[in-house]
Amino acid sequence: MPARTPIPLKPLRIGTSGSEYDEILTWPFDDGFVARLLSSDIPQRALLGNCRIWVYHDSDGVCVGFGILDICLDYQQYANDEPHLYIPLLAINPTIESLGYGTSILKHLIEEATVSAGRSLCHDLLFLDVYLSSEKAIKLYDAQGFVRLTPEPIEDPIEGKPFIVMAKRVGIANESGDKP
Repeated sequence: MPARTPIPLKPLRIGTSGSEYDEILTWPFDDGFVARLLSSDIPQRALLGNCRIWVYHDSDGVCVGFGILDICLDYQQYANDEPHLYIPLLAINPTIESLGYGTSILKHLIEEATVSAGRSLCHDLLFLDVYLSSEKAIKLYDAQGFVRLTPEPIEDPIEGKPFIVMAKRVGIANESGDKP
């Protein structure tokens, strides 16, 4: 399946307090995972100061999704024990039809990660983790050049679902052109 052409979206950087964040907290996701991360994990990451949150509006001004980029140590074993970039959450409003918004949001997060890595703020690998049941998301990440780092799925101790870790090099290519 060819990669979708990104739909133009307007990113707006937000914090964890305010009407935009409050709005995404009310979106009716299928399971409690996204709501749990939005209410507990993401605010903690934001307090540490290395987490950036964007909401994305379509041409009509409708908020269609959000994406989060963090500099953390979550997958330091793959990044020479250095701080690295991580997408803890990317979501589309479940009440709207999927039109390729995920591609646009992911491309924006990759661009932001590339800038951070270029400033030597962190290792040049961008990580994410995704449940195996999220086949559509895995296809999106594959299409954008992410590779699987975990040969076997890891069991999420809270959700009880298997997930994989994926990464993409976003900094200036090294001389050998190594992949993650």
